[in-house]
Amino acid sequence: MKSPARWALFALLLLSPALAQSLVSLAPTGAMAGFYLGDLSNSPYLQGIASDWRQSGLEAWLSRNLEKELGQDSNLLGIAQGGAFAAVYPDGGFFFIAKPSARTMQAIRAEVKKAKVENGWLVERSAGMVNGVSRDLVFMATPRQANLFLGNKRGLRAPVGGDLFFWGEPPRNLDAEYGLPPRLGLTLAAIRRVSVGLKLTAGGYTTETRLELDRNADPAFSNLVLPREKPWELGEFPAGYSGGVGVLDLASSGRYLSSLLSDFDVKLNFDLQAFGTRYALVTVPGPRSSGVGNLEAPMGHQLIYLEVKDGATAEANFLAAVQNLAAFATPEGQGGFKVAGQEGGFKVLEVGLLGNLYYRLNGDKLVVATSKAALAAASGKLWKDRPEYQRFRVTVPQNAVSYSFGDQKGPGLESLATLRGSIPQTIGAEDKETKELTDRLVKFLERVYNRLGNSISYSVIEGSTLVSRGFSEVRWK
Repeated sequence: MKSPARWALFALLLLSPALAQSLVSLAPTGAMAGFYLGDLSNSPYLQGIASDWRQSGLEAWLSRNLEKELGQDSNLLGIAQGGAFAAVYPDGGFFFIAKPSARTMQAIRAEVKKAKVENGWLVERSAGMVNGVSRDLVFMATPRQANLFLGNKRGLRAPVGGDLFFWGEPPRNLDAEYGLPPRLGLTLAAIRRVSVGLKLTAGGYTTETRLELDRNADPAFSNLVLPREKPWELGEFPAGYSGGVGVLDLASSGRYLSSLLSDFDVKLNFDLQAFGTRYALVTVPGPRSSGVGNLEAPMGHQLIYLEVKDGATAEANFLAAVQNLAAFATPEGQGGFKVAGQEGGFKVLEVGLLGNLYYRLNGDKLVVATSKAALAAASGKLWKDRPEYQRFRVTVPQNAVSYSFGDQKGPGLESLATLRGSIPQTIGAEDKETKELTDRLVKFLERVYNRLGNSISYSVIEGSTLVSRGFSEVRWK
């Protein structure tokens, strides 16, 4: 019973409602990373999912088993019910503040034994930790950050917003401090900040991701991440569960990877000069009869399109790469790379234990199908023939360097058969409690997946920042 309950605790912490932006401003300034979880306990958008949680029986199962596992400590699970914020500082310190549920606050107050009043807070201090309790908030921090907080030296401002967000800045001089190879050190120095935010809306949720770079620190890496070209039109490619187009200079990527690996004494020459800069990726539905997930197609059900400048050279480079992949993925004496004729206008490659790959040259494109389902989809209907794609396509700006569109519901429901079999293996138990947990979790996820609709996302370049924005449909009620 112990293992399922610990997994259930992890799930509960992820799914439990939880902070408001005002909590961020209570933290001391100077944080290099932060994580914020908004107060969603009374969100009108989540009432339907909360109902799914209860009706699936997962809430009752978790409550019963976690109380057995944790005893009175289970009262602490509501520590972030009203919201929480955690920050990390360059000196290694941290600061955490949260608004717990009434039950959790009562349990925390009962544990306060040797507290002193400091600036309106009941504070307990130890050698490396400071804990504090007010009327409805709690904090934990390293001594320096606690002293700044209790001294009213606060006012942190997050560089990103939303109901849930994260940001992080790599520490400066990592290469010198840890003796990193030069190429890797340049790349890390080029990354100024990464931030991700999510906000609930009436029709679903929006996301925004920002990758801020210093172009001068590593021009080669920056040019890969911040391309200038335009991608292909996704509407001209076969439709499936999801699809995306983008720009990546494969020739420059090959040189960059070769240089990076050489710092680790790995001598590989990625000669991709025959390839262009544009790509497309389409994920298609797999067969649903067997319920064995990707066992029938270890590489999934994908259509991959790569722009080529020299077809013959690109094909030779591709075959060499697949041959290396087959040798790496197949035990000695159990078969490996083999050219096995043609099917549907594609050449067939046997790739050992990874199954078959199918490929062909089509004008300025190398087309690769990773399964029979993908092979069949290559001649199917196009994205532009789908009204739902056309409805979302108009939201993509003209200066986008990549964008994608997809169905969230279909892949989610398809994954449940695999999930049902993988949970007992992951937990390492197949007893009655594990079966009950699996059944209830699958039932809950099935309800949630049926609420999902389509999603669209795109990336644009704003100065030296790659900005990705997206919207995903959710039927909240």
